[in-house]
Amino acid sequence: MAENSIRSMFVVNPASANGRTCKTWIQLEKHLKDNNITFGVSMTSRPLEAIELTRKALWEGYEHIIAVGGDGTLNEVVNGFFDDQGVFINESARLSMIPMGTGGDFARLMQMSNQPENIVRLFLKPQTVSCDLVRATFTNWQGEPASRYFINIADVGLGSDTVFRVNRNSKLMGGPLSFLVGAVTSIIAFKNLYLKVNIDNRNVYAGDSCLAAIGNGQYFGGGMKVTPRAVINDGWLDIVVVEGLGKLELMRNIIPIRKGEHLKNPRVHYHTGKKVIIESQDNLYFEMDGETPGRGNLIFEVLPAAMNLIV
Repeated sequence: MAENSIRSMFVVNPASANGRTCKTWIQLEKHLKDNNITFGVSMTSRPLEAIELTRKALWEGYEHIIAVGGDGTLNEVVNGFFDDQGVFINESARLSMIPMGTGGDFARLMQMSNQPENIVRLFLKPQTVSCDLVRATFTNWQGEPASRYFINIADVGLGSDTVFRVNRNSKLMGGPLSFLVGAVTSIIAFKNLYLKVNIDNRNVYAGDSCLAAIGNGQYFGGGMKVTPRAVINDGWLDIVVVEGLGKLELMRNIIPIRKGEHLKNPRVHYHTGKKVIIESQDNLYFEMDGETPGRGNLIFEVLPAAMNLIV
C-alpha cells in the first residue's frame, strides 16, 4: 500500500474516555504502521498541552494534524493552529479527528469514525471540506480578558452547568449516559439566568433564560441536537435562546432537545447571525466544545471557512 504524501501528526490525549484512549491508541498505531502510513505522534500529559503540541508540529512543517480524544482535545488542537496573536501558523494545514472521548459531538455531526480502516482512508483517500470557526471573547478564570476559538458549540446556562458536572466526575458510563445524568442533576439545582442577547447589533432577547447556545455544529452534551439547522460551512452562527423554564418543564424537554424537536416550543427562540453578544449581571460562565475556559460577558464571532478538514 502506498505511503501518504503529506506530513501528519497525531496529537493524542491518552487520558480521554476515562483513560481508555491509551490502550486503543496502541492498537491503532500498529494498524497504521502495518498499512505503511507514516506519521508523528505527540502525547499530552496535562490540560492545554495539545495547543502547544499542535503549534510545535505546525512550526516544524507538519501539514495534517489529527486530534485523538474527545471534543476538548479537538478544541485544544483547533486553538493550536493559531499563535498567541491569533494568527494562523499555516493557513493551508488540515485538521482531522479520531473520536475517543466522552461526548464526540463534532465527530457525530461529521460522521467521523475511530475504526482503523476509516482512519487509514484519511491518508490514502482524503476528502477535504472547509469549516467555519468561532472566536469567543470572555474573561478567563484569572480575571483577565481572553479569546479562544471553537469549532462546534458554545453555551451558557444549563448546558455549561452540565459540562462542569460531567468534567468533575468519572465518565465510566460513557458519553450519552454521563451527560444525561449530569443534565438531570443540573436541572435539580439550576436557577435561571437573566440574559441580554444581541445579534449583529440587534437586541433580540432580554429576560430569564435557562439556556443560550451558539452553534457552528448541531450537537452538544453527548448527542443533544440543540442547533439542528446549523451548517459548519455556511458562514453563519445558529443561536438558540430558551426562556426561563421550571424544573419539570426542563425535564420534559430533554428528549425533544436530544431529537432536535425543541424548536416547536414557543418559548424557544432561534436566530442566525455573524456576531453574538451575551451579557448578564448574574455569574455567567460558559462552555465551548466541552471545555470551560472562563466567564463574564461573552462575544462570539464567526470566521467563515477558516479551517480545512480531512474527513
